[in-house]
Amino acid sequence: MSNRAAWRWCAAAGVVAFLCSWLFGQIPGLVACGPIGDLTPIIAFEFVRTPAEVALLFGSDPCRSALVAAQKTGLLLDEFGFIPAYTAFLILGALATGKRGMLRTLTIAALAIAGLSDEIEGVLLYTILRDLPGTQALLDPLWWAVHVKFAFLALGTAGIGVALITGRKWLAVVFGLILLGGGLYALYGLTIFPIGGMMSAFALAWVALLIAALIASFAPRLFSRRSF
Repeated sequence: MSNRAAWRWCAAAGVVAFLCSWLFGQIPGLVACGPIGDLTPIIAFEFVRTPAEVALLFGSDPCRSALVAAQKTGLLLDEFGFIPAYTAFLILGALATGKRGMLRTLTIAALAIAGLSDEIEGVLLYTILRDLPGTQALLDPLWWAVHVKFAFLALGTAGIGVALITGRKWLAVVFGLILLGGGLYALYGLTIFPIGGMMSAFALAWVALLIAALIASFAPRLFSRRSF
């Protein structure tokens, strides 16, 4: 696959991923029944640690039933739409950034692991929804699936950024710095900063990648390597 084709497929997958992201906000009843701070109900559910936290998030009926139905709809959209789309978007972005090498191989591997972890996470969340508030035996592996997903997404995003920076023209470097910074901020935020800040870092980096892919689809020379 040529770089231009990879950029175009990356842009197409990115549009689908962002469309799916928008659709999450259109799901009726997707409103938390308990305090979640600046998080969305879906992200708050991913980061619960105990059955008591699950119970607090879902509250009591009628809010509880509405939220359970909404979360199930969100999981279906996630499993069959968003996860495949964003995984393809990021992997194609890694492929489009240039020649084969260890950096590209590690970046693609990290993104593939992240996508797989996200699918496992979805299965665990659905199992919890079937018998709220779930058990600690389900929530312990959920913690690992969520943290592996976000850690490898951050590393993969940063890897794409490094590839765009190395030996590229100035426009590619600008986008690369945004991706690198967003990935590193997200990785740091996974354990240090509020989770909302981590999600904002991913959003900024992925919007930058989508814009870069759209530009490179029509003007790939702007993202080619410099001639020394």
